[in-house]
Amino acid sequence: MGRPGVIFLRVLQGLLALGNLALAAYVYNWYSSVAHRPSPGALQFLVFAPCVSIVSIVYLEVAVRQKRMIMAHRLTSMGVEGLNAILYFGGFIAFALTLSDSSSSTAASSCEGLSCTLSRAVAVIAAAEFSAWIASTILAAQEWFQSEAHMNKITAARRQMAETNARS
Repeated sequence: MGRPGVIFLRVLQGLLALGNLALAAYVYNWYSSVAHRPSPGALQFLVFAPCVSIVSIVYLEVAVRQKRMIMAHRLTSMGVEGLNAILYFGGFIAFALTLSDSSSSTAASSCEGLSCTLSRAVAVIAAAEFSAWIASTILAAQEWFQSEAHMNKITAARRQMAETNARS
């Protein structure tokens, strides 16, 4: 997958992050203003994760446009993408468990209407966001392994040339 595929993933990640942030903020507001009870910690986490994603997307796109990509940057980029995947993985599982827990005082089973539907949508969008971030992490890892193999070939060729020059 080339650069257009990565750009498509970044746009998808950005749109999902904005959608998730908007829905999670609405549900968070519903808990505090209508339900008059504290929102689940997993929901608060899913308000935080899209903010990290937006900052990460900006970093990843600005960093790629630098003149020279060094190996350390590629590892950092892969780490940023993996961090986002981990955040959404933990967030959507924790929030889905919160929604399914009928004994909890903040469970979706005790709420009605639009807020419950949007709570479920937040969990689904977070799962989609996890899928998008894990896909870009896999692509970054694949690119890193290919570039590492290429660098090993160059290093071996230089070493062989140095040995040949030393003999003559």
